Amino acid sequence: MIRNYFKIAWRNIVKNRIYSAINIVGLSIGITCMLFAVLYWNNEHSFDNFHKNNPNLYRVTTTIAENKGEQTKTTGGTGQVQGPAFKETVPEVKSYVRILGGDIYSDVIANNKAIHLRPLFVDENFLDVFNFHLLRGNATIVLNDLSSVVITESTAKKFFNTIDVVGKLLQLDADPSYNKLGKPLIVSGVVQDPPANSSLQFDVLFTFKFLQLSFPDNNWLNSYLGTFVVLNPKSDIKAVAQKFNSVYLLRAKEQLAENAKTYGFNPQISYGLQPVTDIHLNPLIRSSGNAEGGIINESSPVYSFIFMGIAVFILLMAAINFINISIANSLQRAKEVGIRKISCSSKRQIVAQFLYESAILCFVAFLFSLFLMNFTLPLFNRLAGKQIILSTAFDAKLLCCLVLLFAVIIFLTGLYPAFVLSKFKPSQVLYNKQKLTGRNLLGRSLVVVQFSLAVFLLIATFIFYRQMNYIRTKDLGYNAAQVIRMSVGGDRDYNSVITFIKNEVAKERSIKIISFGNEGYNTDARVNNQHLKTQYKRIDENFLAVLDIPLKAGRNFSMSFSSDTKNGAIVNEAFVKAAGLHNPIGSAIKIAGDENETKAIVGVVKDFHYGSLREPIAPLVMYMTEVPDGGIWIRFDKAKQKEALAAIEKIAKAAIPAAAFQFAFLDEVNAKQYVQEQRWQQVVGIASVLSFVICCLGLLGLAHLAAHQRAKEIGVRKVLGASVAQIVTLISHDFLKLVAVAFVIGASVSWIVMNRWLQEFAYRTIFNWWIFIIAGATVIFIASVTVSFQALKAALANPVKSLRTE
Repeated sequence: MIRNYFKIAWRNIVKNRIYSAINIVGLSIGITCMLFAVLYWNNEHSFDNFHKNNPNLYRVTTTIAENKGEQTKTTGGTGQVQGPAFKETVPEVKSYVRILGGDIYSDVIANNKAIHLRPLFVDENFLDVFNFHLLRGNATIVLNDLSSVVITESTAKKFFNTIDVVGKLLQLDADPSYNKLGKPLIVSGVVQDPPANSSLQFDVLFTFKFLQLSFPDNNWLNSYLGTFVVLNPKSDIKAVAQKFNSVYLLRAKEQLAENAKTYGFNPQISYGLQPVTDIHLNPLIRSSGNAEGGIINESSPVYSFIFMGIAVFILLMAAINFINISIANSLQRAKEVGIRKISCSSKRQIVAQFLYESAILCFVAFLFSLFLMNFTLPLFNRLAGKQIILSTAFDAKLLCCLVLLFAVIIFLTGLYPAFVLSKFKPSQVLYNKQKLTGRNLLGRSLVVVQFSLAVFLLIATFIFYRQMNYIRTKDLGYNAAQVIRMSVGGDRDYNSVITFIKNEVAKERSIKIISFGNEGYNTDARVNNQHLKTQYKRIDENFLAVLDIPLKAGRNFSMSFSSDTKNGAIVNEAFVKAAGLHNPIGSAIKIAGDENETKAIVGVVKDFHYGSLREPIAPLVMYMTEVPDGGIWIRFDKAKQKEALAAIEKIAKAAIPAAAFQFAFLDEVNAKQYVQEQRWQQVVGIASVLSFVICCLGLLGLAHLAAHQRAKEIGVRKVLGASVAQIVTLISHDFLKLVAVAFVIGASVSWIVMNRWLQEFAYRTIFNWWIFIIAGATVIFIASVTVSFQALKAALANPVKSLRTE
């Protein structure tokens, strides 16, 4: 019986090879998107789940209000003192590890090579708390010594082309702790590279005691590194957090009193615990300087839901196509069903027959989708920012999902057509009197759903593109083109290094001007007894010229004014407006944290975007010092870029020979702030194209059904003198009404969703009415071409064939 089912199913598939191919291609696209979404979801939710101490491994979080009654914010950082104090006084804490690193880099030197590497400074039990496989070295003592260093497998190969490197020596360039250590660091172990689904990524591990040689810290109010604790099983998390708070109030009492007395700063701080497995999808706010908390690869659960939603929509569209084409093809098999019923086939057997056909098509589609996945995996990894490998991605859990998805698709695509066909009455189908009731209301409704989703994705693509283009083309208030961003880091004589670089750059005709400064930090300022939140940035006299920032009032800094390096300040328009200054030149600014730090405004610049376009331009104070910071901005001659880069590299290596040469173009640095948005622009764009391909296949199937149902009507109309254009219009009219309804629904949803997305940007594009006009015209054109193809075919058919039988 089953063998016969498969034999008949295969014959019918081969006989209707065009529609079978359409179904297979559509389902393959939908299944491929769904499998990629499942892989993405699984990868996002698998971060940090490989540590043996889960689920008792937590990160200590800090919730702070800068003053009583103010809004709180929660970060994933602490200072250095919290971990030891909590371990000492809270019995539920079995162990702790402090981690400093993540978004910082160091120049490490070994085997006559200098490489820019990502370090972590960790307590000696780091490899006991976290599961990173040690390939060489003794795990119990590998980080016990002050001069011990553990490097990753890839780092070992970069330096020595082997992992047998225990006992090798490393040096650090201009590192204060290394200078105080007074001897080389010794490689004590080699650890396997952190897996891609780890929130902790590193190239080299230093001991925390090594860091404390130059950076001891006992301030309870600091929050810049990550503290992780292992709790006893079944510990009450809320009770443990309360004990942390009690320890803080007791031990920070004197610091709080001193802080309130000196600075008028009375923070409200409390602690919490976050499971390590939750960090990736809830990384928490980064406070100023908290880029060193150890955690990178942050994400959001929103991305998983968006990706899964898009994949479900596309798979649903493909399933709708399958149903519509199956129903459209059903009238050709009506006599087959009638004969089967006369031959005593039961309704269950007929349903089983069509389910087997659906199963074969779905199986072929699954095989084809696996080929598509393998072919498009590099594109997917690039779009998603992943490093997924198919051979290792499918575990037992995913294979079960695959089997379940296969079963769902079979029943979703095969059950309804089989149910419709099994209801055919032999007396009607054998005399060609069988009609599909309700003018296929379900199929038409599904087409509306399809096109509504397609319209939404199309308009979303337009808005994504417009916003990204707005960001790329918006006047930032300065000129980022032909500007190189570099830095001089480490514990070195900045004055001599910067002087050397300035003198050498002055000799190069390909370099126009150079400036030194820093990125700035957030602080409080007081103007006319008014407190302002402001950005505080160190620059030199060339900074405005390098970035082409225009002055609005006053003057630029000048070395001829010795007071500029002590108490001069340049502010932006946002500062003047926030402070309510009508005549800002000469106004005094006091900086929080140092009552002796008083600046006088000498100039006002036009507002420029020193941050992301997601946030409005905030008040900014720029100042000078006698010795600039090591941040470097260099403007070069556009026609001499190659010569400029060669000259800059030569000068940098001469100035700091032990450091690895690193640079970036400023416009590229700006673009990296919007990498996530650019990825989703591409994802939504591809989804939009796929959705329209699938929608067209669905319309083709429904038009085929209409042409068969109205074959005699079309024949009569032709005999009575109807033209081909009139018949095409007759058939197309019904479908264009469906598309119009779908457009109204899709456009309305896109207006709500995309407007909400645009609210994330302080500076954004406008949702113009012509976007809907273009989207509507595009949808109607595509639908018209698709339906007209089938309608034209029906209109050109010989009416004799449709009228010769009653």
